[in-house]
Amino acid sequence: MFDRPPREREFLSWAYVVLWSGLTFATVPFVRDVVDYVGGRWGHDVFTYGVAAIVILVAVAVIALLLKRRISVAGYAWLLGIAGLIVYQTFELQAGSPVEAVHFVQYGILSLLLYRAFTHRVRDYSIYVAATIAGTIIGMIDETVQWVTPRRHFGVQDIWLNCTAVALVQAALAAAIRPTIISGWPDSASVGRLCRLGAVAVAYLGLCLLNTPDRIAWYTARVPLLDFIDKSSVMVQYGYLHRDPAIGLFRSRMTREELRRLARERAEEGARILDRYRDRNQYRAFLDIYTPVTDPFLHEARVHLFSRDVNLERARKAEADDKPRLFAAAYGENRILEAYFGELLRASSYAWPAELEAEVRASARTDEAFESKSGRSLVTAYSQQQVFWVFLSLVVGLLLLGRYFGRRARG
Repeated sequence: MFDRPPREREFLSWAYVVLWSGLTFATVPFVRDVVDYVGGRWGHDVFTYGVAAIVILVAVAVIALLLKRRISVAGYAWLLGIAGLIVYQTFELQAGSPVEAVHFVQYGILSLLLYRAFTHRVRDYSIYVAATIAGTIIGMIDETVQWVTPRRHFGVQDIWLNCTAVALVQAALAAAIRPTIISGWPDSASVGRLCRLGAVAVAYLGLCLLNTPDRIAWYTARVPLLDFIDKSSVMVQYGYLHRDPAIGLFRSRMTREELRRLARERAEEGARILDRYRDRNQYRAFLDIYTPVTDPFLHEARVHLFSRDVNLERARKAEADDKPRLFAAAYGENRILEAYFGELLRASSYAWPAELEAEVRASARTDEAFESKSGRSLVTAYSQQQVFWVFLSLVVGLLLLGRYFGRRARG
């Protein structure tokens, strides 16, 4: 299976890649309904245990196939180690979003299909890198499809997860299975191919990281064919990481001065809107209307309020050991609201009475610095300008290298 090239023609091997990728993209609109149905009947942990079982079964099946080849002990150790790492990461995802573990199955299969397709032309060690880069590009396309799909979202973390799934399968092929048809270090043609693939991957990721709401609004208004894109759909947003010595860390799309100014200017009007959506069941409806694009100020205020109230509610129901941490989260969020959304908060029905604030402060854990979880998706480590120039330099550099090695190969 691993020691001979595919029997089908090359175009058919690539057709399998296209079909599997197309199937992955086609299921995007229905995944959320399926997840809700399965989670409602059997619980979301079924995804975790299902993926772990598939990985273990595949590892056992591959070991059974390799017994005839008598690979080294190191090969079996690599195989078991990589399978164990995938299972470990699967259970790590259980606490946040168990369904994300399905990426290991989807992109593990894609990784094998890409390897088979590349073996028609590539027989040196560069095949493993080429397949990983190609799989990552397909993963980015997958996230783009999710971005334009209602109720789905683009996520850089998911791109990394897709890349990891493809890379781990390629690592298992290279270090454990070691197909006999693959040998030798890359020649100039292979290095040139990797450079061109890398340029495509870097350019795509750079375009995603520069696809801010302002740019989305600009090109959808000018290109009629793109008017189906939801203007409130966010691919990436840049913001500020604020360090307040008295409170801690929090992220915002606005500067601290802008937050305070808007709190003064929009206190009455904003408070009326917030009070209209006071019911917890209306939280999602509020976020759908007052999005990070249409009204970032009210959106951020409501997210901080929601985080504050949820942490307070959980603190009162939690075990004794967890109470101080949860009270600290609620207290920290309230201090951010008082310091930067003050007039808005006091004009609304969300302001805490002095007795409640004193109770929460007395119960909160104060030996750890507070960091708000609100706005974690904002990019604060670098600016749009830095992204543009760094990615442009990488793309140009890779294309020049690809051209150089391509000429060497032809020579």
